[in-house]
Amino acid sequence: MADAVKRNKIFNADVVFAFFTVGILFILLFPLPQIILSLLLVLNVSISLLLLLLIFYIKRSLEISAYPTILLVLTLFRLALNVATTKLILLEGNAGSVVEAFGRFVIGNNYIVGAVIFLILVVINFIVIVKGSSRIAEVAARFTLDAMPGKQMSIDSDLNAGIIDEAEAKRKREDLSKESEFYGAMDGASKFVTGDAIAGIVITVINILGGIALGVIQLGMPVVEAMQRYTILTIGDGLLSQIPALLISVSAGMLVSKTAYEGGGTGTHLFTQFFSRHEPLFICGVMLLVIAVLPGFPFIPFIVMATFSFAMGSYIMNRRKEAEATASATLSPVGGKGGDMKSLPEGGAKGLSAPADNELPKVNPMTLEVGFSLVSLVDPNQDGDLVDRISLIRKQVKEEMGFLIPPISIQDNISLGNNEYRILVRGLERARGMVHPGSHLAINPGDATGRIEGMKTKDPAFGFDAIWIAQGRVDAAEAMGYTVVDASSVITTHVTKVVKDYASDLLTRQDVSNMLEKVKQSNETVVSELVPGLLSIGVIHRVLQKLLDEHVPIHDLPAILEVLSDYASQTRDPVILCEFARQALKGHIISRFLGEDRTLYCITLDPRLEEEIQTSISQGAGGGIMTLAPERALEIIESIRNVFNEASSQSGTSDVVLLASPLIRLHLFRMIERKIDNLAVLSYSEISDDVPLKVLGTVRCSSKGKIAA
Repeated sequence: MADAVKRNKIFNADVVFAFFTVGILFILLFPLPQIILSLLLVLNVSISLLLLLLIFYIKRSLEISAYPTILLVLTLFRLALNVATTKLILLEGNAGSVVEAFGRFVIGNNYIVGAVIFLILVVINFIVIVKGSSRIAEVAARFTLDAMPGKQMSIDSDLNAGIIDEAEAKRKREDLSKESEFYGAMDGASKFVTGDAIAGIVITVINILGGIALGVIQLGMPVVEAMQRYTILTIGDGLLSQIPALLISVSAGMLVSKTAYEGGGTGTHLFTQFFSRHEPLFICGVMLLVIAVLPGFPFIPFIVMATFSFAMGSYIMNRRKEAEATASATLSPVGGKGGDMKSLPEGGAKGLSAPADNELPKVNPMTLEVGFSLVSLVDPNQDGDLVDRISLIRKQVKEEMGFLIPPISIQDNISLGNNEYRILVRGLERARGMVHPGSHLAINPGDATGRIEGMKTKDPAFGFDAIWIAQGRVDAAEAMGYTVVDASSVITTHVTKVVKDYASDLLTRQDVSNMLEKVKQSNETVVSELVPGLLSIGVIHRVLQKLLDEHVPIHDLPAILEVLSDYASQTRDPVILCEFARQALKGHIISRFLGEDRTLYCITLDPRLEEEIQTSISQGAGGGIMTLAPERALEIIESIRNVFNEASSQSGTSDVVLLASPLIRLHLFRMIERKIDNLAVLSYSEISDDVPLKVLGTVRCSSKGKIAA
């Protein structure tokens, strides 16, 4: 730390930058000695070249977000040097060794050749590169600003799905803000380059005309001699300024046209995509070979390039065959399934070894099986990040539900389609889907405008209308309001939903025992009082499972244990004990359904209907059994669905709950479970007095016994 502080005292970048900027103004106002001016001209070329080379190695444009400021300062620096050289050329007829070298050696001491080269450089810089860079920067700025709402929704969606944590979401939001600021600034900064090119032409013309006039009128030189002397110096100065300007323009164009690529810099990105397939190289080689043998065409240049194309094509083809052979060797199937891939450091898959005769076959608590084409999403060597994303689900579920789920095994399965995956819980398939690596899923949240080309489908997790689109259409889709996610995010979201839906199956008795040991460290009394004297670990396990079945978090385990201890002397029925535990957790339960105005939106049952349901409940273990006729139960379910849908449309939210008497709450939940999505059933005793209620509808019973909304 002391060394760092000492270095900061010796070298302060802000102070150096301030002196550099003020020094530019000094150059504009005061004449410089030739040796200092030569050094500054070389510095200008060096900085421009260094900046261009730096662009080659960055992976994302935001890695050099200060580029607009750099562009402004370098443009001002270059124009100041133009003014300084103009002074020396007109006053002394000499602008230093560097300018003279460019005027005599580079252009062969011929001012006509120099003028042509200078004009060509100006045309290339101003008309081709600067115009293109400005247009790209303008379009990028517009699309970036238009896509910000969609990208913000995508970040929020990933955060809610557990794909990323709060820190990652904060970092992505900051990157999104920096991205919009960067492209907005680049849109304006590109005008610096345009103005610089125009200024270079004007300064050159003024120098030539002024030099000729000065030489002829004041110094009495012949017109031809004055033209040759001052034109060569001016053209040398112009070339010396246009070459750095060209480098800066190229670097600006490369920066605004660069797409994010985490595999390496610009060169790696270009070579990876340009030489990704061998077929175009073979076809190109054949065409060059044909041209080489045609009469009148030079044989050697074309045959050399044809040979190079064939050699590169053969090399790429052999590399692909080796990669496919390696993948086939690592994906060793056993009974149609491969092994656990996420445990391998190199991202490959290994076969499952057969269990010994005296061992029971192992059943993973949760397994994600992927088809062959999805292995790249898992393999870190192929930039696969699915394993890292899946690991974040455990942390997300622990924060939301209150317990740590077992590790999720990722396996290959050749019996699946190439792009298919399926999710198993305790060996049973619970969900299945299909994704397309390299493409993105554009999900319509309901308010997206416009149509986008792609393959129509359904979101595997929630069934929303969606479209598989190419990478190049992502920005356009986000600008239209679509939520766009990649293939790994689709799978991760689906896995997260399955984990929450089947959380009770993932909570084992051993997990409960471990949780009780942790609680005992800070609340020894409540655990010692309850276990094993009043309740066994098995009963507590069943109570926690039933809470998780209704997505009730179990963070506050000490409070749950206290309630169980209070009522364990009256009953040991896990169902009844779960209802008592819900009342202790009512604050956690209600908080999940409160609207933005902290109001609980609900629907209720007609008292006569509640009485009918309560009368049909027979006493017994597990809270009793409801003996309604199946036809009558279906009528009630259908009417509840209609009222719920109408209330959701009226409130603009799906967080509408069904309120019922504590005596029938459990049986209502059992009746509508998995028949009406997103409808939670709460009892009146679970609502705190300080929670505002808004009843949006009531399911009523007609005089004929039919249900009416």
